[in-house]
Amino acid sequence: MAFLAIPKPENTNYTAQQFSLLQTAAYTCSLFSTIFSIGSITVGLINTRTYRGASSFREIADFLQGAHHRHYGFRPLAIVYALPIALLMWAVLSFAGAIALHCLIATSIIPRVAVLALGAFLTGCTLVTVWYFWHRESGWGYYVKGVSPVRRQRVRIADKFWDLTNFSKR
Repeated sequence: MAFLAIPKPENTNYTAQQFSLLQTAAYTCSLFSTIFSIGSITVGLINTRTYRGASSFREIADFLQGAHHRHYGFRPLAIVYALPIALLMWAVLSFAGAIALHCLIATSIIPRVAVLALGAFLTGCTLVTVWYFWHRESGWGYYVKGVSPVRRQRVRIADKFWDLTNFSKR
């Protein structure tokens, strides 16, 4: 919330309407970040409090039997468990958007270029990390029957890129 108290710059190259639009967008992203953070903390605390007590096999079996939906299976339970981390992810993304928009309001070109370059670098790192773990969890696909040669080649490139394992020497 302290982000909202940052004073606006004196001299900008924007018209009053453009400046107002950018400032409103930055404040809105910051407020979204706050709401998502509060939601993440609240749902996480409720989940911790509600599902902490089941300790015996019978209690856990009864809980899972009651949580199973006849049409949706365990999907509602999975959504409830995944909600805190999803809300936290949206909080971080909306806060990053608020910071980026606020830096666009800055008076000089140096903060704009620095933030955009750092944001592009971090976005690239995030995409590479997601891509890496996505393939890592799928068992790399080297020796799976029916896997296309293109996928095998992509996985080998990732393997060489990360230099973690070398399946070709096994």
